[in-house]
Amino acid sequence: MSTRTPERSVLEDFLAQAVVDDYAAIEPSADARPWFRRYWGAVPGVLLIGVIIAVAVTSTRASDDERQATRSALADRIATVTAVVSDRQAAVDGQAATVEALRAEVLGERAVEVEAATDALTAEAGAIELRGPGVTVTIDDAPDAESGSLNQVLDRDLQDIVNALWQMGASGIAVNDQRLTGTSAIRGAGEAILVNYQPLTRPYVVAAVGTTTTGDGASGLTELLARLGADYGLVSEVSAGDVALPAGEVRAPRFAVPTTQEDTQ
Repeated sequence: MSTRTPERSVLEDFLAQAVVDDYAAIEPSADARPWFRRYWGAVPGVLLIGVIIAVAVTSTRASDDERQATRSALADRIATVTAVVSDRQAAVDGQAATVEALRAEVLGERAVEVEAATDALTAEAGAIELRGPGVTVTIDDAPDAESGSLNQVLDRDLQDIVNALWQMGASGIAVNDQRLTGTSAIRGAGEAILVNYQPLTRPYVVAAVGTTTTGDGASGLTELLARLGADYGLVSEVSAGDVALPAGEVRAPRFAVPTTQEDTQ
């Protein structure tokens, strides 16, 4: 029969005591905690997310309400302005009818004669639209034209083309839909070309009513375009057919006054 030695008994007691103390100091596992203690730390985050969502929903609803209010106010304003414009247009139409009636009453039997003379003068002044057979001249810069070079279309080139068309018997001319009248000017401003003080964009389209490519002076236009192409590389094209010109704006002269019979004597 074996007996324990004192050394082994002391060593076993020490180890047993050490193991017991260590396990006793360990806290219970997280799984052993109550559920509300395990998830308590996530509660502030959940509350914060809920507050953010609530604020976002409130802001979205407020923005939608403001947008709808603005849209409704704009629609009401448009309707009001449209009604005002319609009323004023109706008043203008009524006044025009009254003027026309008074004019016919004053002229009496001469109304037809005066009307024909007025239409002729209005057409000659370029104040009404003009349609009929004619010529369209399209001209553009040379393909390799540099800024500020002579290989670009200049104002004097358009002036020469317009003069050639007048010589061919044109009754009306427009450049890029700018109708030429007695007060029109074709001039340059830097690299821009202005007609009726409106800047033009290339290519330049000169349309004329009342002339054809076979009329008098057609050779002058042909020679002009050929020279511009040979000397400066300008690209041009001429076509004949029906042409429509817009009405021009006739401005009253600021300084010139009509002459009277006494002035000519």
